[in-house]
Formats: sequence, C-alpha cells, structure tokens
Amino acid sequence: MPLRFFLLPAWLVLAGPVSAAAPVLGEASAPVAGVALGAVVRTADAEELRFYVLRALTDRYAAQKGITVSRPEIDRYERHVAAFMKADAAKRAARLAAIERELQDRSLAPDRRPALEAEAKTLRELRASEAREAAAGAATAEEKAARDTIADAFIRQWKINRALYAAYGGRVIFQQGGPEPLDAYRKFLEAAQARGDFVIADPALADGFWRYYRDTSRHTFLPSGTASDRAINNPPWAAR
Repeated sequence: MPLRFFLLPAWLVLAGPVSAAAPVLGEASAPVAGVALGAVVRTADAEELRFYVLRALTDRYAAQKGITVSRPEIDRYERHVAAFMKADAAKRAARLAAIERELQDRSLAPDRRPALEAEAKTLRELRASEAREAAAGAATAEEKAARDTIADAFIRQWKINRALYAAYGGRVIFQQGGPEPLDAYRKFLEAAQARGDFVIADPALADGFWRYYRDTSRHTFLPSGTASDRAINNPPWAAR
C-alpha cells in the first residue's frame, strides 16, 4: 500500500473526527489543504486556506461571544456611509472645477495636460454615474438588502476585532476595512491550532498561511497604547 495512505489519517486524527460527509470548503477538485472545525479545506493557495480557516473560527467565536448586529447599528452605519459619499462627491466636484480652470490656462505646460484631462474624464464619469443613480429614484428592495448585508458584515467584523483585541491585545495595523488587531489574530489562530481546531495538511502552505501575521514588514502599524485602543474600540460609523 502506498505510503500516502498511512500518512493521510495522521493529520485527520489531529484535526478531530471527519466523516465521509464532512463539509468541503473550496473547490471539490482542488487538493486537500487542511481541516477547519471538521470541514475539509480544498485549495492549493495559502491565502485561500487562511480565509477559510479564519472564517470558520471567527464564525464560531462570534456565536460563542454572542456577537450580533442590530437594526439601529445598521441604520447608523448606512447614514455614515451616505454622509461620507456626499462629502466625497463635493470634494470631487471641487477638484473637477479646479482641473477645468487649469486646462483653460494657456500657460499650462503641454506635458501636464494629458494627466489632467484623464483625471477630469474619470471625475466626469463618476458624476454621470451618480446622476443616473439619482434619476433612478429610490433603491429597490434587492439593493436595500445588499446594503444591509454589507453593513451587517462590516459591523460584525468590527465587533469581532474589538473582542479579540480585548482578549489578546497586541499591535494594531491599518487595513482597507479599518484597523485590525494583527497580534490578536495571530495569538487566536495559534491557540486554535494548538487545540486542533484546524490543521494545515500541506506543509508547503504553512509559511504562506502564517506570513500575513508574522512578516511585520508588510504592514503599517498604529502607535501602541491610546491610539490603538481608540481605533479598535470606537466604531467609525457611530454618531460623534
């Protein structure tokens, strides 16, 4: 019997019992990358493996901690987004007006004109798109549901981040979706791996899985202490 048939059950045992009908995360045709809370993860990509493992673990964590999102929180978040978009539209309008004035200046350097014209074109297209949306009237039920889903996911993630930071502390980084407690996530995952909540089956994916948390050169960190505490604990959509 080939050696692989003896090796495979070893990591399955470490991950806990996995039935033949265990759920599969990822593409069914992809190679087995690991197990997360009884679900088999199939992928050849370390980042995708990290995504599936983290989603499984944080979903359970949120349930354990009673993390939920209320309708008033969603409403506050959506008002915040609407106000931000309105302010952003005003800034873009002011920028377009400034560009158009500059383009009319006969002393404008020829090598600067193409970049300004390209920027103006983009700003006009955004303005036209917003005008079409405004002319379409109120959002449909499907559009409202989609906005609610986005708001719910954003608020829920912020609450998970806050809870993990309170539990583990550590450094906080800037991310597109807001501040993220990097060290807290690393400690959370390390503890989960030690308990056998997830197992990385393919050693070749292990370095890539952990690189996001252990390679500090790829991140921009918030100052420790008060700045990090404030960034994590104050919801950006809350009324000031």
